Amino acid sequence: MLSFDLLVVFLLAWGLQILAWMWQFKFKNADSVDLTWALSISVMACYFLFMLEAALNNLLFIMLFPVIWYLRLSVHLWLRLDKDHEDSRYRHLRAHWSEHTQIKFFAFFSFQAVLSFVFVLPAYWVLIAPPIPLSVLVFTSVWGLLCLIGVSVADWQLYQFKSKPSNQGGVCDQGLWKYSRHPNYFFEWMHWWVYPLVLFPSSYFCWASIIVFIMLYFLLNLTGIPFSEQQALKSRGDAYRKYQASTNAFILGRKK
Repeated sequence: MLSFDLLVVFLLAWGLQILAWMWQFKFKNADSVDLTWALSISVMACYFLFMLEAALNNLLFIMLFPVIWYLRLSVHLWLRLDKDHEDSRYRHLRAHWSEHTQIKFFAFFSFQAVLSFVFVLPAYWVLIAPPIPLSVLVFTSVWGLLCLIGVSVADWQLYQFKSKPSNQGGVCDQGLWKYSRHPNYFFEWMHWWVYPLVLFPSSYFCWASIIVFIMLYFLLNLTGIPFSEQQALKSRGDAYRKYQASTNAFILGRKK
């Protein structure tokens, strides 16, 4: 049975996505869905922190993952948001959904609320699980910090590349992007292992592991790499095909 706290956070996530959909309706720009997805995870986790009683180590863990992790992503997406320029992914959807577009976008935004709710469940499980040993907290914090550095560097390198007019329409193959076509997705996924690690002794370990692989499936097969690369091929053509042929899609590795 769904607990009261879980019901509240789901309604929070859904309410935030409805506001994001209204912003999209006004400016004809669906980029708000990404910002709201990240922000809603932090908001839901903060609700858990204030409403659930838990051991100090568990509370500290949630402050790091997901609160600080997704606040960083929210700030990154906020700085990148331009109401006058919609991401090519959503321009494609808008063109594809030529009829009843706003109804379909409402369903899309609502689905993102469901996803953010699913991905905040590990935070809930951590807070109702037994206390996290200090050694495990230190290990997972170091692991997560390395992932945070990795994803932050990847985002910064891509931003720096795109900010130069001479690189417009080009392919970023510098820094971490030299070793993976999607290093930001790689580090995002790697950080999700902190949840199974801290929940290993508990009954929630299997559920947290399932969430990790659900995230991997979305990145590799649905909303992550396939859609991003489809749009990159349309805008960059042969240059991106050459990049695909020489660079790993996900895991960091040497040039082929």
